[in-house]
Amino acid sequence: MLAARGAAWLAFREAVHQCHPHLRVEEKLAQDGHEFDSFYELAVYRRLKSTLPSTLRLDIHPVVKGCIFEEAAFADFKVSSTQSGKSCFIEVVGLFDRTFTAYSSTQKARKDETLRRLHCYPSSQHPILIFKDMVCNPEQITAAIRQAIAAVAEDVLRTAA
Repeated sequence: MLAARGAAWLAFREAVHQCHPHLRVEEKLAQDGHEFDSFYELAVYRRLKSTLPSTLRLDIHPVVKGCIFEEAAFADFKVSSTQSGKSCFIEVVGLFDRTFTAYSSTQKARKDETLRRLHCYPSSQHPILIFKDMVCNPEQITAAIRQAIAAVAEDVLRTAA
């Protein structure tokens, strides 16, 4: 059944491409040489790029060392300041909203894996979580990014505002 849906989707995308050649057949979630796992993650990346002051560094899919369940893991984003030496991780939880309720079979199947990923951070490096319902709200996503900025460099926040 899944293969049939995949073939139907590919046929649809090909038909759209023939009518609109500027739209690609395959959907690659990539920008600036980085590949993203979801539209939510790509949207957060775009907002980070437009919001972060130039004095801060943005790392995409950085390694998180000292994880609780494994030696190292990968985060979605890391904001850091060379001036303060501080850093802050950001995780995009694109499968769930802030209630973390599993409604679909996909959500139910991936809930434990998602919780494990979110709880692997060392106690000194809790990430800022951006859930899918926050991504669609410009005020909430900006507030989360400002929280990351404040965590790494309070002086930068005052000059950027």
